[in-house]
Amino acid sequence: MCCSHLKVGLWILCLSYLTLSGGCSGDSRASVTGKVTLDGQPIENGVIIFVPEDKTRGQSAGASIERGSYEVQGANLPPAGIYTVTITALIKTGKKVPAGSPLPPGTMVDETVEGIPAKYNKNSSLHQELKSGRNVCDFALIGK
Repeated sequence: MCCSHLKVGLWILCLSYLTLSGGCSGDSRASVTGKVTLDGQPIENGVIIFVPEDKTRGQSAGASIERGSYEVQGANLPPAGIYTVTITALIKTGKKVPAGSPLPPGTMVDETVEGIPAKYNKNSSLHQELKSGRNVCDFALIGK
């Protein structure tokens, strides 16, 4: 995937979480900012998503991670509550692979793989309580 496809793919993942989640419960909203590192190094580009543990109480909310920082903002701020946190970031393997459709045949792009261990995304063990108002939530992830 090339960079523009990576960003589009990450946003589609984020939006699908938002679409699949329930409606708002009328609770006070929580803004969230923070930093994300993996083995002490900032995550250059990725996505963080807060998924409500009580599916009847609200919506998922997410943001892009850029240079190790993120900010959940806008009209879709999550209500206060407890959330499962998922963090994803694709990294380049150093190999080139065929781009595939819709790019012209023979176009090669950098191969990418998930760079964050599954315990922080597909099998996330991260949980975070968000309170009404401003929240600062930093995540220091450890590889392996």
